[in-house]
Amino acid sequence: MEDSHISDLSVGNNGKLQVFGVFDGHGGKEVAQFVKNHFTEELLQNSAYKSGNLKKALAENFLRMDQMVVTNTGKIELKIISQKSKEEDNIISQKEKNNKQMDILKTFLGQGKDDEDVAMMTGCTANVCVVDEQNKKIFFSNAGDSRSVLCKNGIAFPMSIDHKPDLDIEKNRIYKADGWVSDGRVKGNLNLSRSLGDLEYKQNKKLSAEDQMITAYPDVVVESLTSDINFIVLACDGIWDCMTNQEVCDFITERLKKDSKQKLSKIIEELMDKIVAPDIYTGI
Repeated sequence: MEDSHISDLSVGNNGKLQVFGVFDGHGGKEVAQFVKNHFTEELLQNSAYKSGNLKKALAENFLRMDQMVVTNTGKIELKIISQKSKEEDNIISQKEKNNKQMDILKTFLGQGKDDEDVAMMTGCTANVCVVDEQNKKIFFSNAGDSRSVLCKNGIAFPMSIDHKPDLDIEKNRIYKADGWVSDGRVKGNLNLSRSLGDLEYKQNKKLSAEDQMITAYPDVVVESLTSDINFIVLACDGIWDCMTNQEVCDFITERLKKDSKQKLSKIIEELMDKIVAPDIYTGI
């Protein structure tokens, strides 16, 4: 499991700000965990936020995460997270030592990171929703292929665009940054075009952070906070690959109609049960 999330309630603006985020890791959980640890704190310290420009603050904060992971302090923290991750993997490996697939899995979960900057080879998507109760606004910011969906009067409205390499605007930036796209992947590898971390794709010294072939710069959408909004769903691509925006909203709505006091965590568990693969291949 390489994902992380934040659900920070009653922060900033006299406790009138709510910050939610989903960070879908790839190559390892390190960057996703790092962003979880720092995103909200850094947002509240941003000068644009303090001056009342939350939209600008969110965009800058995405880029700020990339700036932080290359500092000495950031590199040390990533190494600590990486080491802890390996220890957890070793515990699982001991429990399943006869499972050859675990050995294969460990190869992809970060072996060999000790001698390299972790953020060069790992990254995460970032999909963040900030609810500003004081100003009655909702801010949706996204870099990558996770997605925010707003359900209003039972209708699903996507609040973010999945940043895939084959999108014209993404592909144009990638090629201008001396990259290329093959089979829907940047340089035949990453199947997304924006992320935090993944610094090996952000080394063109002639370009700004916004213009790198893989950029952390997000799209930011602002909506009014109104009484006809039922709920908001933030999820990584694994959910949206299995269900449409409307199907997810309908699934949640049906259960809330049956029991308005039902815990959302219970509904999400049911959603996971619905889409999880019924069979897992265990052969080699």
